[in-house]
Amino acid sequence: MRTLTWAGLALLVLGVALIAGSVATGEGQLFLVLFIPVFTSGGVLGLAGIIALIAGVFLGMLSFAGPRLPAAGERPAQSPAQLPSPPGAVPAPRYGGVVMVGPIPLVFGSDARVTKWMMVLGIVLMALVVGAFVFLPLR
Repeated sequence: MRTLTWAGLALLVLGVALIAGSVATGEGQLFLVLFIPVFTSGGVLGLAGIIALIAGVFLGMLSFAGPRLPAAGERPAQSPAQLPSPPGAVPAPRYGGVVMVGPIPLVFGSDARVTKWMMVLGIVLMALVVGAFVFLPLR
């Protein structure tokens, strides 16, 4: 996983360098719309920079995915839901939710089953929002 992290960081730095080179040669332009940087380019250098940035972000997120192995001599941590409960104890409450950021659903939950249902709900809500933006102006 450490290799993916370094590769992602290297691609991010390469992408920024390529975009800076594109702006320096006049091939690309950099604007600030409100507080969001916007880059436009009509050449290969700018395109390579954008591709490197996207690949760097993807590899960076991919490096955080997957199981984490415990260090030598360290016991794997158990969540409270995995610990055995004493007999007659009240089970822990299960919860979950969906936060919509624009049309993008952010899903969370304490249980895998609840989280899956929240994911289904998030996809349905996302489809409704996208459908409203596409089909309501057509009326």
